Amino acid sequence: MLERGDTFGLASQLYQLQSRLFRGRLDIEDSRQLRWSLYFYLGRLVWAGGGADPLERWQRLLNYYCPGITQLEELNPETAEFDGYMLLSQILKQDRSKRSEIIALVQDILVEVLFDILQYEQQLKDGQQSNQLSFVYDNQNYPKTAFTLARIDQSLTEAIQKLQLWQKMKLLPYSPNLIPFIQQPERLRQNLENSIDEYRILTQFVDGKRTLRSLSLELKQPLPDLTSFFVQYVNSGMMSFLEAQKSEEKPLEQNQKTKQFFSHVSAYQSPEETLPLVMCIDDSPTVCTQMRQIIIGEGCRFFDIQDPILAIPNLLKIQPDLIFLDLVMPVVNGYELCAQIRRISRAKDTPIVILTGKDGLIDRVRTKMVGANDFISKPVNQERVVSILRKYALIK
Repeated sequence: MLERGDTFGLASQLYQLQSRLFRGRLDIEDSRQLRWSLYFYLGRLVWAGGGADPLERWQRLLNYYCPGITQLEELNPETAEFDGYMLLSQILKQDRSKRSEIIALVQDILVEVLFDILQYEQQLKDGQQSNQLSFVYDNQNYPKTAFTLARIDQSLTEAIQKLQLWQKMKLLPYSPNLIPFIQQPERLRQNLENSIDEYRILTQFVDGKRTLRSLSLELKQPLPDLTSFFVQYVNSGMMSFLEAQKSEEKPLEQNQKTKQFFSHVSAYQSPEETLPLVMCIDDSPTVCTQMRQIIIGEGCRFFDIQDPILAIPNLLKIQPDLIFLDLVMPVVNGYELCAQIRRISRAKDTPIVILTGKDGLIDRVRTKMVGANDFISKPVNQERVVSILRKYALIK
C-alpha cells in the first residue's frame, strides 16, 4: 500500500518511522525522476538503493570490502536493488567469516545514500536545487528477514557529520558522485610542464570515468580533501565535473610516484580532530551519556556505539585510541566482541577497558583471556575513568 508522506525533511521522516517500528520501503523522489529508496525492518534501517548511479556505488564498495566476491559485480541495483542485500545474506550464511566486511559494506551504503539525500535537502535550502523532494511509503515491500538492523540515529548522525565537514570545506555545491574530467589538457600540461610525472599520474587517474568517491578509495585520500584538490582545477577552467554515469571501473595499483604526487593533498583536520578519540560500546544510553560528559570534559573526543552489531564495521573505518566495552549486551556479549576486536589488525593493540556490573574474580580472568587490558565496575565512576585516561596517556 502506497502512502505519501508530509513535507517534513528526511530526519523527521526517519524518526517517525523508527517510532512506528515501520516495515517497508521509503522512496524519496524529486521531479526529475531522481529517486532513493530506504528499506526498513521494525523501525531499523536495513538497506538503501537508488541515487545518481547505484551500480557504481555497488561495484565500488563490493570491490573494496569483498574483493573476492566477483559473482555479484554484474548485479544491477536499478532493476533489482534489494537483490544485492539478499545475495549478501546468502554469502553470509555460507561463510560467516565475512560478516564484518559485509556489515561494513551495508553500513557504508546506508550512510552514502543518507548523505546524498541530506546534501540535496541542504542545496534546496540554499537555493542550489529547485525541485522539492517527496516521500512515499510502501508498507507492502519490505524484507521478511534482515541480517543488519542499523539504528537510524547512528547512521543519520554519521551522515550529518560528514555533511557538516563537507559544508565546512565549502563543498556543498559538489556531489561526491561527480566525475572529474580534464577540460583543457594542453593548458594543464603547460601548468605542470616542470612536473611531467605529475601530469602523467593525474591524467592516468582522471579519465572521465571515476567518481570522486571512487578516486578517494583508489588513491587512499580523504574524500573532502581530494574534492578540494580537484575544485581548484575546476575553478581555473582546466578541469570540469561531469554528472555520474554508468562506467566500468578497474582499480589501479598505486605506485610510489602516485603517493608522492597526492601527498600534498593534506588531510583536513580541525584542531578538535587532533585530540585523542575514545570509543564506548554500550547498549545503555545513560552510560554513554555519562561517559561522554566525563571524556569530553577531559579534553578528548568521544564516539559511542549502542548497537554492538555496528562495533566492528565502525572499527574497520576509524581507529580509536581507547575502547570502553560493556560486558552484558544483547546479540553479542562483551567477551565475544573483545575477541573479535583483537582479530582486527588495526585494533589489536588498542587498549580495551571492560565496563560491567559484574566484579568477580572469574569475570576479571575471563576478560584478560579475551584480550582486555582493564576492568571498571558499574556504576560509572568519574575518578576511575579519568585514571584510565591518564594510565594510557590520553591526558596528562
